[in-house]
Amino acid sequence: MAGRWPPEAVAALEPYLGTEHVVEVWVGDPATSRDGTSPDGHVYVADDARVTAIHDRSGRPDVHPWPLLAGPVLRMTARIRGRGREVVHEHPSWTPPER
Repeated sequence: MAGRWPPEAVAALEPYLGTEHVVEVWVGDPATSRDGTSPDGHVYVADDARVTAIHDRSGRPDVHPWPLLAGPVLRMTARIRGRGREVVHEHPSWTPPER
């Protein structure tokens, strides 16, 4: 992950590793992407040392973890209980679509 993510995106993600917060990550080309690809979930460092996310911690057998996508990272948000969703990183040359 860190090879294609800028250091500031890596630093923005670190406080959420292993927490109960859900992180949303949009990746794509900042020059051409509108929304990018956006997986979300609880992030942690897997046994193989890869940063990984899992959408749900219910223990259901059909829930599978996935390694986070390579960057560039367009935007990262964290859904923090009691505070809602906060933008924790945004690529400086990406313009998000107006909503």
